Amino acid sequence: MDEIDRKILNLLQEEFPLDPHPFAEIGRRIGLEEGETLQRVKQLKENGLIRRIGVVIDPGKLNYTSTLCGVHVDEGRLMEVVEAVNRHRGVTHNYEREGDLNLWFTVIAEKEGDIEDLIQGLERTFSLKIYRFPKKRVFKIKTFFPM
Repeated sequence: MDEIDRKILNLLQEEFPLDPHPFAEIGRRIGLEEGETLQRVKQLKENGLIRRIGVVIDPGKLNYTSTLCGVHVDEGRLMEVVEAVNRHRGVTHNYEREGDLNLWFTVIAEKEGDIEDLIQGLERTFSLKIYRFPKKRVFKIKTFFPM
């Protein structure tokens, strides 16, 4: 990763342009052509430095609901459960943590019943007890990793 890649990563985190050709605009800001900018972004993604580029939607403003879930999964079945959770399109986060509840995921849906159906299905399939933490307040922490 060179200085140009660092500039690209900073712009992607902070100032992604709302433009019909966002990579041309990013390139213009740092002195590159659109093709080279896009190629560098693809390489950064292939190297694992970029996980995804996308919008963050407020489910509440779309009249959707969300729930944070915590569950204890035995180490030997963890990947099997992770893969099952990830198959559901409403899952926005899914991560392992230390502690008794070692797998956490967030799911959004149009109706609370859809979330409950998903959770109950996972509980039945894997004989788990999934703890539900419905959203009461939203805390957004701005995360920026200067390169």
